[in-house]
Amino acid sequence: MFDPRAALAVPVCLLVCISATAATKTPPDADVRTYVVDTLDVTADRPDPYDAIRELSTFATVHEIGDARGGVVSIADVLEEGAGVDVKRYGGLGAFSTASIRASSPAQVEIHLDGVPLRSPQWGVVNLSELPLSSVERVEVYRSGAPVGLGVAGIGGVINLVTRPAGEDLLGCSVSTGSHGTLGADVLKSGQLRSVGYLASFHHLRSEGDFTYVDHHGTPENTDDDAVVQRENNQFQQSGLFLRVAPPPFRGWQFEFSDDLFLKESGIPGIENVHIKSAHFDVLRNVLSGSLESPLLVGNALELRAMGFHHHQRDRFYNPDNEVGLSRSDTDNRSTATGVNLLGTLHWYRGSQLIRLFSELRDERFVPEDMNPNIGVGFTRKRRVSTLNAEDRVLLWGESLALVVGYHYQEAVDNYAGPVPFGGPPAPLDEPHWTVAHGPSLGLRWSPAPSLVVRANRARYGRFPTMLELFGANGYVVGNAELLPEEGTTTDVGFVLRSERPGVASSVLEAAVFLSERDDLITFLQNSQKSVKAFNLESARVSGLELSALCAWERGLELSVSYTLEEARNTGPSPIYHGKRIPYVPRDKLFVRTALATGRITFRHEYHFESGTYRDRANLPENMSPARHLHGVGARVELTEGLALDAQVQNIFDAAVADVEGYPLPGRTFYVTLKFAVGLS
Repeated sequence: MFDPRAALAVPVCLLVCISATAATKTPPDADVRTYVVDTLDVTADRPDPYDAIRELSTFATVHEIGDARGGVVSIADVLEEGAGVDVKRYGGLGAFSTASIRASSPAQVEIHLDGVPLRSPQWGVVNLSELPLSSVERVEVYRSGAPVGLGVAGIGGVINLVTRPAGEDLLGCSVSTGSHGTLGADVLKSGQLRSVGYLASFHHLRSEGDFTYVDHHGTPENTDDDAVVQRENNQFQQSGLFLRVAPPPFRGWQFEFSDDLFLKESGIPGIENVHIKSAHFDVLRNVLSGSLESPLLVGNALELRAMGFHHHQRDRFYNPDNEVGLSRSDTDNRSTATGVNLLGTLHWYRGSQLIRLFSELRDERFVPEDMNPNIGVGFTRKRRVSTLNAEDRVLLWGESLALVVGYHYQEAVDNYAGPVPFGGPPAPLDEPHWTVAHGPSLGLRWSPAPSLVVRANRARYGRFPTMLELFGANGYVVGNAELLPEEGTTTDVGFVLRSERPGVASSVLEAAVFLSERDDLITFLQNSQKSVKAFNLESARVSGLELSALCAWERGLELSVSYTLEEARNTGPSPIYHGKRIPYVPRDKLFVRTALATGRITFRHEYHFESGTYRDRANLPENMSPARHLHGVGARVELTEGLALDAQVQNIFDAAVADVEGYPLPGRTFYVTLKFAVGLS
């Protein structure tokens, strides 16, 4: 049940924001700022008499990462501050974590790094703990569609990490330490070298993760056997290197190249009452990309952008004591995604229109290798994904009303027909296997007053089955070549209201209601005693309300609030599960941050609330997890120009919290970070 304290906090915070009476002021210095946006989808800072036509009709949130680099902050920490977004963690710092938007599955959320898709073709999800932060300038979250230049949006929306541009005169570094043997370091340098812009950043983080928690020994209702134990095999260390190079433009044509390299080694600790001692996992990921942007062509009416990318990942799993899984041997799997895309933008001034066409061709491959010599290297799973998007933005009624009409088409061709008889391993297909997903999108953006923007959207998107769902894996996951894409239709409507009065404060309020209906959802079912198989069996209906507010006062006080109300229920054919709430989706979610800057010191407080959730599809009362109230405090001291000391305490009341499948989260933790950042002339 939603706690009255949290329920009271929402209207109080929103009323304070609406009644704010002051001028726009930069919020107090902090590592992360969150705001809603009107004009994000701008390809370049070029004069355009129809600039209003570029503005988004979709609901989007931007999390801006401050110039002061460092601190023990992850992408998961940033995302969970926004309305409509839910983050699930399989443990503490550095543990596997995923993002859900409007009660979607993590596989239904597309995640990009500077427009390059990161979703694994094999597993279908992105581990948030493996994403870079030290080089990131902002995180864009699109909850109801996305700019056409990002390709096709997922059923659950799109998250795009935008790194800093090359060529800025900036030097930043930080060193962090904290509870459970945590150590971190970040270095970032950007500038010009013989007229060539560059950006280079390095990140390293490690932790023992040996926090204590209550082990219920599989009997949460019986407290007699509870014991406080220390988390084992939860250590990790990860390093990342990011490089961007931007040569000077040649006759207006701009080229950029970037490379993101990431390496992580981590233990696998198991759930609350299952203690795994030795299993561990290594990840090596490299993302190469290059882009070419044209000047304005054909009478300053046409611009082109071409991009190429190569995403390579190697996952190595070690299971020396046969503690994990049905397949007891070690694995060494490799996956790649190589693609090219082209975006064309036509400015039709006479017709007050902005027309865009996007096409992409992507080749995905997955090569499994079982270290058991009787299994060895499996055949290469292949899939070619073709995408075509078209969008037309039309200005109506002067510049106050914009209509956005689009259509997207995707097809995937793979080389799998299903398992051979008697449950043998997967086999390649002689004839190609085709899968198609397509649908329209419609958006409306109306500005009846300078301070008010009304938005409405309706779109249908699909998700192709992952290679695991389609091809299976080593006999314990049986492939299903008959799988159809998951599909979903989302409708939302809402507004953004801004208040700016010189001398006191500024405020922004966003509200949206939405309805999402999802069909042909893929579910794994028991196929035999030791195998499972994916089927298109389920459907779901999700409705909700999203509220976001930001107030900044001239005297240095900032208040940020986000609230999400979601009703997510199963609408599938099974009488056992029909009408039941979707597991691990909280009905109410609230985040409140308060920051106060006084002189050289900035104080902050954060409050996270989630209502209780069911841990099973049948919604059994004994599987209801309790609501959580988490508080965190921090302070930042400006020691001298460019040098700051930041201290933070998370979960200050040491609340016992477990997330997905009973993975415990840490109690009270402390972190201290020394940061240095300066712009060089």
